[in-house]
Amino acid sequence: MQTHKRHHSTHEFICERFGSPEAAEKYAAAQVGTAMHRREVRCIKRVLGDLPAGAAVLDLPCGTGRLLPALLRRGYRVTEADSSPHMVEKAKETLARIGGREEQVRYIVADALSTGLPDRSFDAVICNRLLHHFPDSQTRRRVLAELARVARGRIVVSFFCSAAWDSAVFFARNALRRVHPDDRVPISYSTMSADARAVGLRVARVAAVRPGISKQWYLGLEHAEAMTMLKAG
Repeated sequence: MQTHKRHHSTHEFICERFGSPEAAEKYAAAQVGTAMHRREVRCIKRVLGDLPAGAAVLDLPCGTGRLLPALLRRGYRVTEADSSPHMVEKAKETLARIGGREEQVRYIVADALSTGLPDRSFDAVICNRLLHHFPDSQTRRRVLAELARVARGRIVVSFFCSAAWDSAVFFARNALRRVHPDDRVPISYSTMSADARAVGLRVARVAAVRPGISKQWYLGLEHAEAMTMLKAG
């Protein structure tokens, strides 16, 4: 029976898998221009809703900046953050390649478990393709709590949902191989929403990349007290 090493921090995980210059180079070419990338961007836009131009948006982890073109087209002021400095450098190259305005973007090296950023400093926070690397609720909740701390508005997170054909194939294949991975493991929507509630967030919007087929889902989370005030009003 095979198991895989469990990662205890975003920093540790990135250093092991995405921290090298080679990993950043490979990641830069992996998703941009693909059908999956376009579907993900559509979901993120849907979940962000009518966030106005000029809004301050944190993209964490930003990877090589593949969401940056879509965010800049909406007129957002974007902070590209990643715990890998090599990924951040690639994100800078993305801005140069698309001819974006430097004054619209800033770059920082930051860990999602402890960003060091001020409280409630962003109108929206996007956390794409990170939480599925953490199979335990404790780590997911630590990340969500940090995102909630720095966000004053909507938080967009992706996760791998177990209610999808991709997930059924994942579990069946690993059962046959007698493998028990602790990375990229799909979880239920109820588990993910419970993690959000545990840190004072509520689900406001849901979008699936390919409903019923793809395990990649997006949630739009908001501070529970803000949603309560809206309902009361």
